[in-house]
Amino acid sequence: TIQTPMSLGNVFTEACGVGFHNQCYANSSIDFGVSFTAMHWLSSITLSLQGKEFMHSARCTEPPSTDKELANRDWVSILQARAKELVPGGRFVCVNFCVSKEGYFLGQTDEGASMWDSFQSAWDMLKEQDLIDENERLGVSFPSYYRTSDDFLDGIKQVPSLKLVSIEEKVVPCPYRQLYTSKLKDSMSASEYASWFVPTTKTWSHSTFQSALNDDRSDK
Repeated sequence: TIQTPMSLGNVFTEACGVGFHNQCYANSSIDFGVSFTAMHWLSSITLSLQGKEFMHSARCTEPPSTDKELANRDWVSILQARAKELVPGGRFVCVNFCVSKEGYFLGQTDEGASMWDSFQSAWDMLKEQDLIDENERLGVSFPSYYRTSDDFLDGIKQVPSLKLVSIEEKVVPCPYRQLYTSKLKDSMSASEYASWFVPTTKTWSHSTFQSALNDDRSDK
């Protein structure tokens, strides 16, 4: 068992403070690049769903054109940056959220409850309890976009220095749900499970919900 990559020896860590929409490393300096579930975030906040019933573009029958166009430009920028960074023959693996051919996306498949339904019902409940007002209820607009396979392919076609090796869609079951239903259900209450699970969604959603609140709201 490898405790940390550094235990292999001759492995070093390095951090880059530049966002992935831009070039992060020198030309022809990367042999192998990997990105996991990151590049769905947009380069700017559009707020296109403020005042609408849906919090995320993937929930819309037709995603807002502002988000779709920005996501397309961002994807091309991402690919152009990676193309510059890679050495000749280098590889880039991008594991990203998508909208599948079946219409599945992060938190919404045919297995288990919809994460987005849960978000919406919990947020609506705050309004029902008079803890937030209607503008705040409709003020949530997530600055991310789940592309389709065609969206990904269209971007790659615009960067001729990159060659597509393969593309595939897969549904990855929620590991928290799998562990709970297979091993922990008899020893953990629903409330205990929620306390264990919720923080993983809070890490990436909290700031968006917070930004929907009026400026005079306290942190509490």
